[in-house]
Amino acid sequence: MADRPSSSDPSPAENAQSAPPGLREQFGRTRSAFVGLISAHVKLARAEFAEIADEIKRAAALGGIALLLLFLAGMLVVVGTVLFVDEALFGSIGWGVLHGTELFAGVAAVLVLAIIDLGWGRAIASFVVALAVGLAVVGVLAVDWASVSHNNAGLPGALVLGILAGVAVFGLLGLALGASFGRGAAAAGLALGIVLGVLIGWLASAGPGLRVAVALGVAALLLFWPICAAVLVFRHGFDFDKLKDRFMPDQTIATTKETIEWVREQMPLGRKS
Repeated sequence: MADRPSSSDPSPAENAQSAPPGLREQFGRTRSAFVGLISAHVKLARAEFAEIADEIKRAAALGGIALLLLFLAGMLVVVGTVLFVDEALFGSIGWGVLHGTELFAGVAAVLVLAIIDLGWGRAIASFVVALAVGLAVVGVLAVDWASVSHNNAGLPGALVLGILAGVAVFGLLGLALGASFGRGAAAAGLALGIVLGVLIGWLASAGPGLRVAVALGVAALLLFWPICAAVLVFRHGFDFDKLKDRFMPDQTIATTKETIEWVREQMPLGRKS
């Protein structure tokens, strides 16, 4: 009776289940738990980064719209100011459109010429020449040639007086400007001045008045400024080598070549078989 197993003793199956897991099983469980933990973190990070990316896209879109609106506001201020000033001074928004277009296009042309070879001295000199042309336009157009011809019976009509005055003023101006570039340029300047003088004199004979004269003078100034700047830049020809030297790292290239030659001398390459 003593050798018989009691009903309370654990069975062999229960002993196998209650035995501690082996090292391989523990490692497998730990690895599975670690992989699951890493996977959970990766999924959480992906979800958070997706939300952050959406917020970045939203912020970029809103920021781009804000910058565009600020740009439009700035353009509206500039364009509106030009239109307002020209309407107040010359009585028409059309002058503002003309002057604004000439101003922006002229400044853009001068900046491009500055990239090529236009320094401050040439830019100022071209502006002074253009200012002289503008003042000449104002001077010829501001005179009431009809009144002058009527008050003096011995003088020819307003059309003839205006054309003579325009040819005299702009012919001399063109001759003086062209003479600084040579005889051929002087003749070309005289011819251009005569043509321009005839046109301005014909307009002056109609008596446009002081406001229109000043408006046309400003238009002439803004038109001739980039033209004079271009003439000053290209009068001696365009030097491509000089422009290339400004944008090519010649010293670095030369030094690199010298270094390569020195290395070849110190470590000569073997002949190819």
